[in-house]
This record gives sequence, structure tokens and C-alpha cells, in this order.
Amino acid sequence: MSSEFIQLRDIRYCSPGGVALCLDVLGPASTTPLATVVRIDGCPGWGPGDRSSAQLPFANPALASAGFLTVAISVRHSGQAVFPAQLHDIQAALSWLRRNPLGLPVDPDRIGIWGQSAGGHLAALAGLTASPRTTAADVHAVVTISGPSDLTRPGGAMRIDRPSPVTALVGGDLEQLPAASPVTHVSAGAPPFLIIHGTADETVPYEQAEALHRALLAVGARSRLLPIAGGPHDLRGDQYAVADEAARFFQESLG
Repeated sequence: MSSEFIQLRDIRYCSPGGVALCLDVLGPASTTPLATVVRIDGCPGWGPGDRSSAQLPFANPALASAGFLTVAISVRHSGQAVFPAQLHDIQAALSWLRRNPLGLPVDPDRIGIWGQSAGGHLAALAGLTASPRTTAADVHAVVTISGPSDLTRPGGAMRIDRPSPVTALVGGDLEQLPAASPVTHVSAGAPPFLIIHGTADETVPYEQAEALHRALLAVGARSRLLPIAGGPHDLRGDQYAVADEAARFFQESLG
């Protein structure tokens, strides 16, 4: 990225239970507030991982080039804390952005969130669950990619009859699965959604995307389902097309 871009790394936004959670910022240098998009990627939240994959060229850099201020966040994984800790971490990051202690060009009224796989699940959940610390909408647009929406419905790698990433997320307490499922929290006040999913996803069945899409439409919320024909879970080979669709969606939804 050129000198016309803001690039900040390893900014601590909170430390729940002594776990330092950080974020990275990438976007145009601007004297006016910009639509801001938060990225949650893959393993973070469900298993060990980091936020570095958000800096792949088809992730936050693609949206930064399209004019968005982008933020990649870390959240506690299930080995550090079980649900709803992950949701609380995302809400803390959103609260940090609204406080804006570094004077970044954040527009608090135009915040989107996106993620893939476990990150897509958490993005959807954050978009559908208001923070108890504010009466304003935390999230104004959501893109979920290859993300689970109903953890009570097994399939692919989503197993609940034996130890799995799903059961680890809730610490083995299966009664928490509905609360951890985005479909449970769908309401007429939901922000616009773009749901992207491969029809041949071997890890999270495509039916998970259909279930969330139907639930959103049923309450009158705005939702677009974009199936990737024959696409696997990681959508390898389609990542740049996915980024283009996400950028167009956020431009339409956030302005």
C-alpha cells in the first residue's frame, strides 16, 4: 500500500481475562469519516488462529482499495473462553471503534462486518445481536462467507454428537447451541445481509446459508444469497470475485 493509506498494526482494544486482543487498521488516509468494515477470519473464535489472513489481497486490502477503512480483529478462541465470550469481544471492538481513541476516520453510522467460516458465523451473530452497552445499531451491513447459521443442525464437519469445533465453542453445553446460532437472533431490525456460500461446501453445508437467508426474508429483512456453484468451503479460486461482490454490497449498503 502507498503512503496515502493508513496502516496500523497490533493495537490493543481490550484485555478480557488478561488475554490481549488486538486489531489492525488499513484504509485510505482521509480527513473525513469513512465507511468502516470489520473482518473476522476463519479459525479465530472457534479454534487457535490469528487475524493475519485478513491481510491477504482478496480480504481487507481489496476493500481498502475500494475506499473503505478496514479493521481486522482478534477474538478469544474456544480454548481460551467459550461462547458468548467471542460475541462480547466483537462488541468490545465495535465499542472501541465508536470511541475512536486514535482519531481514525471512522464513520460510526456506517459500520459493516464480514468474515469467512467461523468468522462468517461470528459476523452474522454480531450483526444480529445488539450490544447491551448501546441503543444504537452496532452493525449496519453484514457479509457472511461459508459461515454456519444454525449450530443445532449437524452436517459436514459440524458435529454435535461427539467432540467437535461446534461443541468446543459452547464448552460442551449443547443447550447453548441455539443462543450461539445466528438464525435464533433474526428479527425485522436486522441489517442488510449478503450470504456467500459454495454449493459443494464439505465443511459447512450449503443448507446453512439457505436457512439464514430464508429466516431473514421471513421477517422482512434485506438478504441476498449468492451461491458459488461447485464451490468448496474455502472458495479457492473464487476469492477475488467474492471480494468484488462484498465491496459492491458494502458500497450499496453503507454508501
